[in-house]
Amino acid sequence: MRLVPRKSSRPSTATGYSVIDDQLSIAGDMNTEGTVRVDGRVEGTLHRADTLIVGVNGTVIGDVEAREVIVGGTLVGTLTVAGRVEVQASATVQGDIRAEAVLLHEGGTVHGHVAIHPAGSGGALDDEQRLEIGAASRLPAAESA
Repeated sequence: MRLVPRKSSRPSTATGYSVIDDQLSIAGDMNTEGTVRVDGRVEGTLHRADTLIVGVNGTVIGDVEAREVIVGGTLVGTLTVAGRVEVQASATVQGDIRAEAVLLHEGGTVHGHVAIHPAGSGGALDDEQRLEIGAASRLPAAESA
């Protein structure tokens, strides 16, 4: 059962698919209209892609702009996503997320703010909804009868 349906905020015309395998480390910015899967390490200032997939052992350092992002490994930077972000159980995101939809699997961690903007709003600040996740408040102890 899918909680957050995959839908495109714009039709994807990109057909390229690139893989950065676990033996590869790249220093520099990434810019593609296709899909990139990172199982190695990518460090830079800004990474742009239609779809970015960070594998379980992958690491991406730097801000990300994409249509869709799926994180299974480590991502350090701000995510600005036109569509959907999925943070899998094995993932750690250290930075803010701004997207149309966010799916956080149990076990996945986000160290930053999550801002969700409605579809079709273009991400306007006054239309966004901010999700603040903090420590759960304690319930008062039950009185004994």
